[in-house]
Amino acid sequence: MAPGTDSEQSHPHRLLHEAPASRVGWRVLLDSPNTLETGDIVHIQKNSILARLVRWGTRAKGEEETWASHTALVLDVAHGVLIIEAISPRVTIRPMAVYTRPGVRVVISRCPGGLTQREKASVVAKAREYCSRRYGYLKVAAHALDRLLNNRYLFRRLARVDNYPICSWLVAFVYDRSLGIQFSVPPNAAQPDDILDSCVRNQWTRVWADSPLTVRQYRTVYAVPERRA
Repeated sequence: MAPGTDSEQSHPHRLLHEAPASRVGWRVLLDSPNTLETGDIVHIQKNSILARLVRWGTRAKGEEETWASHTALVLDVAHGVLIIEAISPRVTIRPMAVYTRPGVRVVISRCPGGLTQREKASVVAKAREYCSRRYGYLKVAAHALDRLLNNRYLFRRLARVDNYPICSWLVAFVYDRSLGIQFSVPPNAAQPDDILDSCVRNQWTRVWADSPLTVRQYRTVYAVPERRA
């Protein structure tokens, strides 16, 4: 089974593998951007009304609290950390430092063992194919309609046109088409919470978080005990 691929649909609480090398704080990335690597997945929790709706909308009946409302990919760390993400109005590449603003929390996961240079090149090439494509507003509508059906995979199954990505679509399709890795669900069904849940379930390494407060909140949601020295 490829890393990140499983058939479970349940929430992965109490299954998180905590890597001792995890780093915390924006200063870490300013001093050592190579703490991160190309292909790392950026899980973002925003505090806006829209982000709260996304977290509500990706939560199935009976499911515990969701954490991520947005997701992106680390594209390059040669001169600071650059990410690629699908945000309105189109897919864009920009510094990850745009998320240093208040009310935003960030956690970053890495495929167990990391990616090879060839795999990283494949991820970058596929991700850049999406650059400047217009945001998929209709795909957001498909996700919302499925939410009304308790997150059944119905309308998302029909939303397969590749020209208009949303954030989770971008990450899921880049990994699926360049590495053959899926996040528990078909790429066009993936939501930010699905991607994070799959990373947790499959013991992806948490390599960085923006603050100790974020780590505590994240561990609370995923019922992860504090590590002891």
